[in-house]
Amino acid sequence: MKLRRLLRYHWLILRRQQGDPRKLAWGMALGVFIGITPTIPFHTVMALTLAPLLRASVVAAVIGIQVGNPLTAVPIYLLSYKVGQYVVFSGEALHIPDHLTLSACLELLWRGGLALQAGGVIIALPPAVLSYFVTLWAIKRVRRRRARELPGNRVLPEDPAAASRPEA
Repeated sequence: MKLRRLLRYHWLILRRQQGDPRKLAWGMALGVFIGITPTIPFHTVMALTLAPLLRASVVAAVIGIQVGNPLTAVPIYLLSYKVGQYVVFSGEALHIPDHLTLSACLELLWRGGLALQAGGVIIALPPAVLSYFVTLWAIKRVRRRRARELPGNRVLPEDPAAASRPEA
């Protein structure tokens, strides 16, 4: 029940935001992308920095980063590593040497980190693109419904050419 309540709360915040629906959707997509990449200590900082630079909604970006939470971090990181390992190193597993030296540890850290980051970027793209279109559709739908419910408002059709056609 708490998860449902949290999702509803974030949805209410998002739908009450003013401004261009594309900026809101772009902010959500940016937040989802950042939330899925394996940069957990920097999610909020990245969202707060990149959203204004990319002219996206900061609030939507911060809501979007919530996909990378403690419940989803392990599956996301595991999938990121596996995909990155396959793409960058052709599926070659990390070899842990018998005697760990500083150079061996740095090599393991480099290879593991590179695979994790590369895989994170790859698996973050589809959900980010999907979240853009879903958010754009949802915001436009809510605004059309709200405009229809207000007394005296005339809702314009989606197609501007349809407005000039005579009604039958």
